Amino acid sequence: MAQNPIKSGDIEQVVKDLEKETRENPNSVVAHHRLALAYWRANRLDDAVTSFQKALEIDPTSYQVRINLGTLFFQMGRLEDGIRENKEALKAHPGSAEAMANIGSAYMQLGKWAEAADYFEQALDIKPEMVPALINLSSILVELDNLERAVALAEKAVSLSPRFGLARNNLAVAYYFGGDYKRAKEEMEKAKEFGYPVHPDFEKQVNEKAI
Repeated sequence: MAQNPIKSGDIEQVVKDLEKETRENPNSVVAHHRLALAYWRANRLDDAVTSFQKALEIDPTSYQVRINLGTLFFQMGRLEDGIRENKEALKAHPGSAEAMANIGSAYMQLGKWAEAADYFEQALDIKPEMVPALINLSSILVELDNLERAVALAEKAVSLSPRFGLARNNLAVAYYFGGDYKRAKEEMEKAKEFGYPVHPDFEKQVNEKAI
């Protein structure tokens, strides 16, 4: 999902400067968007929502504003609101793999596997090397017992990001449920090597099966 790009510095001063900018340019989408991101960075989440919404009142077709607002809603636990904003973003920009993957991630959290898989598939049609979408779709396919494709997607994610511990862990899970315990153990150890906190129960099960 999209992340807030406002970086280090005196965030309160940044907020004051951007508040002044929006007063001077009340019809500027960019000014309200930047202020929303600053509020977000300052953990003033309700103010951030208001500023994002003000930007969208000025230009409802600004898909990146909608994606960022949707991401903020996800952070706030407002999954349905986040899904709605990302779907609106897709109306303005149907080719946004980012919005598709965001919706997939939210449906995943809601346990709606088929809906999540559909959006990840759409994201990968546009960006075949989108590692988070590969990882998440692989996890869903394990749940749906489509193990052969789950392994293939996890292997692709690892080939693209070989030091990404989550990708290694997901490949270990796919191998495990596919019955390849030796390779599951190898990937699990790689995941640990690259700093991923492998679940103790999964580690125990793999070690027992890989003997």
